[in-house]
Amino acid sequence: MTIKLHLPSPLWQNKLDGAIQQRGTCWQPLNSLLEAKTPEQVGQALQAQNGFYALVWQQQNRTYAAVDHIRSIPLFYALKDQTFFLSDEAEWVREQVGNTKMDPLARDEFQLAGYVTGQDTLFPDVKQLQAGELLLVDEKNGLPELATERYYRFLHTEPESYNEADLYQQLDKAALASIDNLIRYANGRQIVIPLSGGYDSRLIAVLLKEANYDNILTFTYGAKGNKEAAYSKIVADNLGLEWRFVEYTEALWQAAWQTDERKRYQLEGSNWTSLAHLQDWLAVKIMKEQGIVENNAVFAPGHSGDMVAGSHIPNFIHADLSAEYTKDDLVEHLFNKHYCLTQHENAQSSVSMFKEKIEKSIVLQATYTAQQFANECEKHNWKNRQSKFIFNSARVYEFFDYDWWIPLWDKEFVRFFEDLPLSLRNHEWYTEYVQNKYLAYSKNIAEANVSNASDAGFAKRVSQLNIIKKLGIRPLLAKGYKLIVKPKSLLLLESAYNKKDVEELERKGYCSNGRVAYFFLKDFGS
Repeated sequence: MTIKLHLPSPLWQNKLDGAIQQRGTCWQPLNSLLEAKTPEQVGQALQAQNGFYALVWQQQNRTYAAVDHIRSIPLFYALKDQTFFLSDEAEWVREQVGNTKMDPLARDEFQLAGYVTGQDTLFPDVKQLQAGELLLVDEKNGLPELATERYYRFLHTEPESYNEADLYQQLDKAALASIDNLIRYANGRQIVIPLSGGYDSRLIAVLLKEANYDNILTFTYGAKGNKEAAYSKIVADNLGLEWRFVEYTEALWQAAWQTDERKRYQLEGSNWTSLAHLQDWLAVKIMKEQGIVENNAVFAPGHSGDMVAGSHIPNFIHADLSAEYTKDDLVEHLFNKHYCLTQHENAQSSVSMFKEKIEKSIVLQATYTAQQFANECEKHNWKNRQSKFIFNSARVYEFFDYDWWIPLWDKEFVRFFEDLPLSLRNHEWYTEYVQNKYLAYSKNIAEANVSNASDAGFAKRVSQLNIIKKLGIRPLLAKGYKLIVKPKSLLLLESAYNKKDVEELERKGYCSNGRVAYFFLKDFGS
């Protein structure tokens, strides 16, 4: 068996005299990985680790690779003709195995969801480590043998009893611990917060203010006069933080879109797995060109405190915590929630094929309690949408040679919510904490008291209902809303595309990200 590693990023470091290759940061010592005698012991050592990292090492004729609990730094692999390939670049792996045609099911999944689920990528022989996963490559009888182990899962334990006031204090302690780790990592460097009008980035800003960290820059972006920017500025001003607004225009997008730089970023940022994160790509590009951000800055996005706090648990769960649900209820909900970037008839693969894939990824049982149903929903979201699409924003910062940290997925913060009762994982409990914290550090409470700029209006709340998704009439509702209300685009991203093409896709039921997926597959697909 031949093993070929391709780890070209200068961010990789040799640890323990070259025994382990590490990219990112591990807070706990790595010695326990080398001391482990079995894959189970290796998994236990990784479970005890905190930080954001990817690791590769060889021991006793075995090759190990691992990603952290959110797959913040992805790794890709393939096995062909008794040669094992491993890299942090999916494109390199694809080239080694000679894949030239995308897998049809994966391509359709990418179009419907914006990412490919499980260990798959857009190309059939190129696989990826999933969040919280360890890969072991062994040789038996002269043949390579691959095995994966999930050493971490985003799971919840329901307490038998609890005191809400005590939990509130514990949340504050966990939040402060997570921000301490950010401060420890930044070590005086400029911390840059993409400050939206929402609660998560607001919490990071408040906690840094409470910790008296001085070197902070906040920014937001989009079309002139957008609500997110207005709320963001109010928050920054009331916390006494430097704030920048990067105005998006159609001309800026059109100019940037024609460059090789944009094409290179989309390929690198996608890694043949998910949509590249585009919404703040232009803003970071402009700030770098104008010298607004310090060269060694650390970006600290707010991903995704709302999800950790329960915002993706279906509302019907909280409506009746004693209810029970079937496997079909669960599969139907996950399909309707995540496979919704366009109408299903725009994909060649049948709906049953996606539902079968979902079914293989969940814990199967006859019925599910409200707690079990919520657990499966959050676990599916964490290991797919969050780890592959949301956290993929880190590729933007890396592309422009900046550093990053994701404080609201620090294990200190996440562990608290893993033990929080379902009745309090309703997002409102968390946002109340954030708002109280924010107002306590605001200069002018009356002026500062803004909620969430992205709070859904009536039309959007209706469009998110499961029955609306199931009936497939979201595009019709969206079209009617657009004709009546004529809302302004926040990002103006679609001005980069041909206007007639955008209108035709909109007519066929492609939402905004669905259109981005369509054009990506058209430009780079096979």
